[in-house]
Amino acid sequence: MKYLIVNSDDFGYTKGINKGIIEAYTNGIVTSTSVMVDEPAAIESRDLIKYKDLSIGLHFVLPKEGVPGNIEFNRQLRKFKELVGRDPDHIDVHKPRPNNYPQVEHILADYSKENHVPVRNLGYAKLIKTFFGLNIDGSGPMDESRVTLEGLGRALEDVEDGYNELMCHVGYSDDALRGLSSYSDVREKELRTLTSDEAKELIQDRGITLCSWKQVRVE
Repeated sequence: MKYLIVNSDDFGYTKGINKGIIEAYTNGIVTSTSVMVDEPAAIESRDLIKYKDLSIGLHFVLPKEGVPGNIEFNRQLRKFKELVGRDPDHIDVHKPRPNNYPQVEHILADYSKENHVPVRNLGYAKLIKTFFGLNIDGSGPMDESRVTLEGLGRALEDVEDGYNELMCHVGYSDDALRGLSSYSDVREKELRTLTSDEAKELIQDRGITLCSWKQVRVE
């Protein structure tokens, strides 16, 4: 069977993003989110626990140069537990790059094995990154056709038997977000697509079963 986790990254970045993620979960096909614990709106993550089926993970922001990866990971992990009140259901990484991800990959792999928590890009689910207005590496130019219903349909062509993860970035744009990121207004287009009846029909027509990271077992 084809199982699909739809994870919206960046919870906590702004209140508008938080609002969009909750809406995409309650009215759309999003099943999972990951929290940026050091951002101002991360305080709202304590309210996520009431959504019983929502998978809540840590969106690990890689350490600044000179800061040991294990120390930074453990600090963010402790803060996640303080905010949410429990351990994360999964872990993913904010803006991993070839020059910075390898230094923490073994730390995440060890944590995953010891605590039975799935981590993105470690083989627990096939990652689908093409439902995104920028190139996969985060570079431009912006192409909003990638986050339309047609773009979603193209991304779903990559879903295989077993577990898959569709990465997305929904939210409501505002002046606060525009001041932080060029990826702002397009988040609303992602939100409209993923909360549409057509998106739900597309999932059903493709024979895909929605699930969350909570269903993924780590032995």
